[in-house]
Amino acid sequence: MKLENIQVKGDVIFEMLSNGEIQDEIEKAVIKQFNIEKQKTLAEFDDHDVTQELAEPEKGNISNTLGGYGDLFGFIGFEAGYDPVLPVKLALESKIKFKSTNLSILYPRNARGQFATGKRTKVISISYRVPDLNDFSKSAKFQGWNGNRNWIKGIERGISGVSYYADYPRGRSERGLQLRGPIKNSSSETERPSSFKTRPYITEIVENFKKNFKNKLE
Repeated sequence: MKLENIQVKGDVIFEMLSNGEIQDEIEKAVIKQFNIEKQKTLAEFDDHDVTQELAEPEKGNISNTLGGYGDLFGFIGFEAGYDPVLPVKLALESKIKFKSTNLSILYPRNARGQFATGKRTKVISISYRVPDLNDFSKSAKFQGWNGNRNWIKGIERGISGVSYYADYPRGRSERGLQLRGPIKNSSSETERPSSFKTRPYITEIVENFKKNFKNKLE
């Protein structure tokens, strides 16, 4: 997980927060906004086309990661009836964490980093944590042919084996098979992708959360 910090500057704000009761009220307001943005982030996760495809694979390859051929549920090889989305959503929710608000004074420094004369800057520092891709290693394990790899990393960085994938109602997923040899297109087949097309997914969702939360405070 990564620790993020936001600094809000201003003499008026600092003077207000010198009062302990007001500090508490401001922190409550910040936490409230944090949780609002967090719920929006979970809704963004639900609406993402990768999430939608895994939750309802009958929609087909709406993420276009497979060039429109088959679907991610069958390609990755989840067991029929398994919900790959819920563990990831729970992990995302638990790993976006508010940490604290703190008052501080920034003293001017020269080019060498030494303290210098000049006006002090009064700031409120807001700290929180967000997940990175490694935080989903348990909740996003491949179940099938690709071992214990993190399938979220695969969505964002690439998954091998597309040329061995057959969109066929068999296998553990009941939606696809990984064959022993590559399959070639023929004039009678649906056009097959030559490689996996990566997509921004959790990384983009987390970055949107950070941007939106910061915008609400500035």
